[in-house]
Amino acid sequence: MSNIATFFEVFVRGLGLGAIYSLVAMGFVLIYKVTGVLNFAQGQFALLGAYLVAILAPPALIFLELPAALAVVVTIVVGLLLGVVLERVIFRHFIGEPVLSVIIVTLALGGIITGGIQFFFGRDSRAYPATLQFDWSVPLLFGVDLNASFALGVALSLVVVLALMAFFRYTVMGSILRACSSDQQAAMVLGVSIERTIVLSWAISIAITSVGGILLAMSQGGTSFGIYGVGILIFAAVVFGGLDSIPGAFIGAIVVGLLQEVGDYYVAPVVGAGFGEVLPMLLLVVVILVMPYGLFGTERIERL
Repeated sequence: MSNIATFFEVFVRGLGLGAIYSLVAMGFVLIYKVTGVLNFAQGQFALLGAYLVAILAPPALIFLELPAALAVVVTIVVGLLLGVVLERVIFRHFIGEPVLSVIIVTLALGGIITGGIQFFFGRDSRAYPATLQFDWSVPLLFGVDLNASFALGVALSLVVVLALMAFFRYTVMGSILRACSSDQQAAMVLGVSIERTIVLSWAISIAITSVGGILLAMSQGGTSFGIYGVGILIFAAVVFGGLDSIPGAFIGAIVVGLLQEVGDYYVAPVVGAGFGEVLPMLLLVVVILVMPYGLFGTERIERL
């Protein structure tokens, strides 16, 4: 395979991986955009979505065997419901409290999810059902193929980014969410239900993140505990694109996916294994130094 073909193959893998990352990243940005909270449990929510399919499809703990497609649907519904439950039980009580308090809560949630999965199901990897391991691919140039999970990631991420952009720009609820993100107290004075906006943002975010976790597991043939580590890569992606920008999260995640694959293929053989995950972190440091608000983030100016 020529150098150009090899580079194109690395590029395609990075594009597919970045597209899947973008689903998790857009979930992260959705919460921050509406509530101002940095959700440090985002990687754990992706892990939870990936594990739920592995648990529901074959009879594991609860002796419930669902068709693989139905297990995916149930996982997404669980993600939506989990967002509602979290708002009712936890986040409703933190309205008006310092954002730092909510951030600490998300750290605790991440620990609970990780510990819960480890306690009930162990840290062993779990293979996905054969019906979720697609054998088709999309043929591209130079004999390079985009495998099924990456192709689905690209298609779904494009649908989600366009849908969210249209939602925030053209719908009444989207305008309400934008108003809340700008000034929650002013929105409350105007009669906006802050609780409802928080419910909506968390429910949609966790559902999208679950889909990202499932696709990430599909790309690896099954779920593993390492999926929650994607959270730190997602943070690099959203910082690069802008913490409150949906399209910025999409582009940032694509860049992170490309950097990871380039680092793994070209740099890791020289400097050592694992450099693929290091390269996006270097990007994170540079972006924070040069562009603290990212490519498309809103610059906030506060009077001292």
